[in-house]
Amino acid sequence: GNSMSEKRKRIAIVGGNFAGLTAAVNLSRRHAVTVIDPSKHFEWLPNIHEILSSVKTPQGLRLDRTAIVKQAGHRFLQDRVTVLQPAQCRLATAAGRELVFDACIVAVGALWNTHHIPGADRHAMPFRSVADALAIEHRMHTLLQQGTPLRIVIAGGGISGIEALGEILRRHRDDASLSVELVEAGARLLPGLPASLDADLRRLCEPYAVKFHTATTISSVSPKGVRLADGTRLRSELTLWTAGLAPPALLRESGLAPPPQVWADVHQTLQSRHFDNVFVVGDAAQLPQAVGKQASDAIDMGALAAANVARLLDGHTLKPFTPALKPLLIAFGDLQTYLVAGRAVLASKVLAGAKEGVYQVFMSQMGPNGVFKSLPAATGRLWQSWHKLALPQLLSLADFRNLPDRKAIRLL
Repeated sequence: GNSMSEKRKRIAIVGGNFAGLTAAVNLSRRHAVTVIDPSKHFEWLPNIHEILSSVKTPQGLRLDRTAIVKQAGHRFLQDRVTVLQPAQCRLATAAGRELVFDACIVAVGALWNTHHIPGADRHAMPFRSVADALAIEHRMHTLLQQGTPLRIVIAGGGISGIEALGEILRRHRDDASLSVELVEAGARLLPGLPASLDADLRRLCEPYAVKFHTATTISSVSPKGVRLADGTRLRSELTLWTAGLAPPALLRESGLAPPPQVWADVHQTLQSRHFDNVFVVGDAAQLPQAVGKQASDAIDMGALAAANVARLLDGHTLKPFTPALKPLLIAFGDLQTYLVAGRAVLASKVLAGAKEGVYQVFMSQMGPNGVFKSLPAATGRLWQSWHKLALPQLLSLADFRNLPDRKAIRLL
């Protein structure tokens, strides 16, 4: 029944990024939900590269977590979970709080991973947050002010390395002192995506002082540059590190990722394989069928975890996660934007509007300082699913057949 005398079930959500916040917003007020995250602001990470070119400001990419969680009828604690004991149904935080829960959603994300490369954590700059992006932008500005050559090494040729390169070119390609060397361990840029992207990126970079080093790794980082595995030295005034994600220690310490597991292994329902009362979502989760570590997947996982936690507490059967086929939008500064759908690639500058559109639609639901203008119901719909948000936006954007600069890059 639904009588008021019945005690509300307690749900703890550890982490308030895409997956954790989506879960919170999708959980009804009949549960007592607490979201715990050490940081005051939720950050729209898919666009942090635009801080490097000052196209975006930090304020434009940050929302107040308290406002979002409160709007959904729940409680936000700005604190760090230091101990999680699923078997005891309890957790403890850095500030000394203890919480008991009936169920827990773990959305702790991933940490910066320097792969234990000597000097990387000291001399390379991470690129994982708004603050990181600001620090890099500030460093480039300082180098120019000092008249020091803008020599940059980018570690990692995945999406975030490529998007960072695009913004650096947008802002600094006319600075005579700019030179960029990008190092990618894989055989080509954007590993795992169609090879046509690698070819197009190389073509776009030909007029500029950009060099790509693929199929090689960095063996050490110093204040003055990096050394590659083959002994080559690349001089650098700024080494920007985008390579790799590491699991937060909490996953291992809580027993959610018992060795040899690195990430928390879950059933396809997102329920932990080790504790029935815990669901793991976002980057921290290892599903039977691997899922890309993208914001869109985290949003969809958060929505399913909310539904499955409610089902679990009501004694109903859990539903499996079925990743939607989502088009991937990759921005390359003002030079190009790619839409990757399966093995198909569409390249058009007009698509920059689509990436911006996804961001705008999401952010516009929130007024100044992240206080919602709209009703919670509208907000809930917004966070429900990525494809409901992004696809209409993409498809209504333009009739791609009539785009002046459209290039369907040859499919493989």
